[in-house]
Amino acid sequence: MLKRLTKRFIFLFIVVVALFLPTKISSQAAFKIIATSTETKFVRGVRHTVIKGEIEYNGVRSPQIINYTGANVKVNKNVKVVVGDSYQEHGLGRDNLRGQIYSTNLRYGGAIKIISGVNGDFFHINTTGTSVTAHVRDYEVIFPGTTYARTLVGFKPNGDVVHGKPIFTGYEVLVYDEDGALKLKQIKVPAFNRAPRNENEVIAYFNEYKKDVTSSGKKMVFTGIDVKSDGSGSRYFAKGKLDFITTGDAAIPNNGFVLVGESIFEEGLITETDTVVIQNVLGGEFADIRYAMGGYDYLVIDGEPQTSFFTDEAFYRTRAPRTAIGVKNDGTIFFVVVDGRQKPLGMEGVSLMELGEIMAYFGADVAVNVDGGGSSTIALYNEETDNYDILNSPSDGNLRSNANGMFFVVGELEEPLPPVAFPDLRPVLSMPENIYFTAEGNLVFEPVENALYYQILIDGKKKITSELPNVALDLDLGEYEVQVKAFGNHEEFRQSAYTSAINISFYSSGMLKLIEGMKQYGKNANKQLTEN
Repeated sequence: MLKRLTKRFIFLFIVVVALFLPTKISSQAAFKIIATSTETKFVRGVRHTVIKGEIEYNGVRSPQIINYTGANVKVNKNVKVVVGDSYQEHGLGRDNLRGQIYSTNLRYGGAIKIISGVNGDFFHINTTGTSVTAHVRDYEVIFPGTTYARTLVGFKPNGDVVHGKPIFTGYEVLVYDEDGALKLKQIKVPAFNRAPRNENEVIAYFNEYKKDVTSSGKKMVFTGIDVKSDGSGSRYFAKGKLDFITTGDAAIPNNGFVLVGESIFEEGLITETDTVVIQNVLGGEFADIRYAMGGYDYLVIDGEPQTSFFTDEAFYRTRAPRTAIGVKNDGTIFFVVVDGRQKPLGMEGVSLMELGEIMAYFGADVAVNVDGGGSSTIALYNEETDNYDILNSPSDGNLRSNANGMFFVVGELEEPLPPVAFPDLRPVLSMPENIYFTAEGNLVFEPVENALYYQILIDGKKKITSELPNVALDLDLGEYEVQVKAFGNHEEFRQSAYTSAINISFYSSGMLKLIEGMKQYGKNANKQLTEN
């Protein structure tokens, strides 16, 4: 009798414990795609596949249209992933996918071209329009997000993808020299828009302060290149140039900022040629990412579709339009958009469990969902029309404006120079001398000792790199200002300053004949005057 009671007690104990233990359920669901049509094509190394038909999940079928775009960025190094937006200087805001494509192509001045893209992170639709998680573009934390609890997906220059909850080390002042190399001097910014607690505490003041900065000691006043705030008083991004230093009261320039604190006045740390950035700095595995954008739940982990999520059950079980990013261990990155809320048109939408199965179907080792619903949009470059086709059917009936997007691009992204020690004790290279142009339009100058390459600056914007001091300039017809500087081994030598600008004109053959004719006419006229 006692043995029987003991067995019953043990059985009940096991049942009770099992009920209350947290469980992580791996997907054992029966899933398949029943395609009525599948079409695949490639655009400049980016694959697009569209599947029309049904999916079956645990015996239940639903009509679906699935769009996929992807590329192996480790094999095809001409294809990269960037995060883009339509933010204007000194502002945040939203735009639809077409607008973000236009703005992103424009931002890089033709160096890259978007081939495909999808909508990005969840965002605050009824208030600021800012992304929920961090938004990183070209190593700059444009917006740190309003939560660190969701998944951040980061993209490194070598094609590696990192993901997980973001780790921030706090706000800092970052100082970049005139060539974009970071000076290795950590300057923490513990607070904004308040008086410093001691002379060494660095405080940043922005326009929300509404008053002059009257604290004792010196103040640096900056002209803003780009200053962003969500109005919270705690989330900023700022980039600017030093305007002046004062010991008196300092008015905060419109779209500018003011810094106080003794450590920023170390000789040579911040000069008028430097660019100063204030941002919340990412750490851990996110420390050296070039781009990042937020998602929410992991759909696939180690190749296994997931069935438990952070979000509430009503969200993840409901069939809706969905967008996701997938990553394969071989270097492939891909985007998937599944249309929804249009069942009569064969587009019912999917739950997060079904979306995870779809991502695993395409081979994802890791997958994360991003914003969906009316935001779900996917575009592809049309080489015939030189425009972008929207591949899916957004459920709003039009393109929704979002905070950001993810894009496959082709082209070359210039990498910044490696960081430099501070103080910088490297010897400075001499400037190139005896610069002239040949009759063929080649730029020629004397080689600089210890120089490995030269940078030619056209009209203060376009940069051309050459290892030789004889450069054929392929420029459109017109007049240009040209400057040259020398670069050596970055660890051993500091680059030279730019030379003074010289002017060069490129004319058509017809214009050259006209100019030559006018010269000859002038010579003949002078000869006749001399003879008379």
